[in-house]
Amino acid sequence: VIVNFGADCCLNCQVMEPIYDKLSNEHSNIVFISVQIDDEGAVMKKYGLRVIPTFKFFEHSVEAGQVTGSIVCALMEGVKMLAAV
Repeated sequence: VIVNFGADCCLNCQVMEPIYDKLSNEHSNIVFISVQIDDEGAVMKKYGLRVIPTFKFFEHSVEAGQVTGSIVCALMEGVKMLAAV
């Protein structure tokens, strides 16, 4: 599972969204979820997020890694790691 934490008002989130969507279409064996951050920061606080976008990778319900910011190659490596499982 990959969870994309982002916000509509975040430019880097907007840049990464089409890339995230493309990866989700290419890897049907991985569950891709997008979570919109609320204005009050409750979601950020709950998941310990400091930067958006943040992509968290889960393997068997355990966090296996994360990528913060708009680093395309790092996101692709995380997807590749999960796809190999």
